[in-house]
Amino acid sequence: MLYKYLIIILLLSALIIGCAGRNPEESAKHLKSGIELQNKGKLDEALNEYTKAIELDKKNQTAWYHRGVLHISRNNFPKGIEDLGEAIDIAPDTARFYDARGFVYITTNEYGKAMEDYEKAVEKDPKNAVYVNRRGYVYALLKDYITAVKDYNKAIELNPKFEDAYSNRGFAYLSLNKYENVVSDFTKAIELNPNRAVYYNTRGYAYANLKRLFDALPDYDKAVQTDSGFTDAYINRGYVFLNTAQYQFALEDFDKAIKLGNTNALNYNARGFAFSNLRKYPQAINDFTKAIELDPNLTDAYVNRGFAYFNSMDKPNALKDWQTAVSQKPALDSSLKSYMEKASK
Repeated sequence: MLYKYLIIILLLSALIIGCAGRNPEESAKHLKSGIELQNKGKLDEALNEYTKAIELDKKNQTAWYHRGVLHISRNNFPKGIEDLGEAIDIAPDTARFYDARGFVYITTNEYGKAMEDYEKAVEKDPKNAVYVNRRGYVYALLKDYITAVKDYNKAIELNPKFEDAYSNRGFAYLSLNKYENVVSDFTKAIELNPNRAVYYNTRGYAYANLKRLFDALPDYDKAVQTDSGFTDAYINRGYVFLNTAQYQFALEDFDKAIKLGNTNALNYNARGFAFSNLRKYPQAINDFTKAIELDPNLTDAYVNRGFAYFNSMDKPNALKDWQTAVSQKPALDSSLKSYMEKASK
């Protein structure tokens, strides 16, 4: 009997000690102060307040959450994940905690873990369009575009004016080469937010793949008007100009993209092609040479430089470039054979 009473006394002592370590009211005050300081941009002070809140009440899941989010905003992802994990342990039915941690896992390219968290977030709050949309995004990152589309459909069903869901679904359709769907989704995204250059650029790209080049051009125009530094739009518009024999305009677009810092081999090759068609062969040769320096395996650049040399009456260099092109892609032999014969004479 004495043993039984001893156990009860020990249990009561443990409860008293546990309660003594908690001060929920003071913890809540420091939490509130931390949020106010963070909103003012005083992050160090905010961090201290969240830490005090946690020290006063280890069960204050909101303090763990806010401190975790603050760590994440400062790119301290391990600490952020740790704090969010504590919040989840305390309140495992709170969807936003899984959402926050899942978003960090997306940032750190841990897509499997992100999927686990978004599955939980959707399970806890199945009518939250944001969580369903973000789970779709993780599916897309895992290259499961069909399942991603299903989640985006659900998100749009939950919120018919959800801009991100339309744009995300549009990008998924782009990966599935469903260009009509891409046009439809980005048309809706533009209706909801007409100020994003990427929407016009992507719809323009879809139009171009549907061979509707003169529908693509106004979208690329709008993209560069919306964001004058958006190099992808200049490049895409430049290719439309090349394909419609508007070589001076193409030259200007590729020149703009290169000056903005998009200096890859394909852009030099494309600008060189525009120079060639404008019969500016020395400039074309310079661009093709630069493209080859950047990517020695870019066969098109050898072919194009060969023609620029040939038209400049430099047959030996033309022949040399075409021979290199054929060595890289033997299938080109039939189409270049007659030119190579002319260059060898």
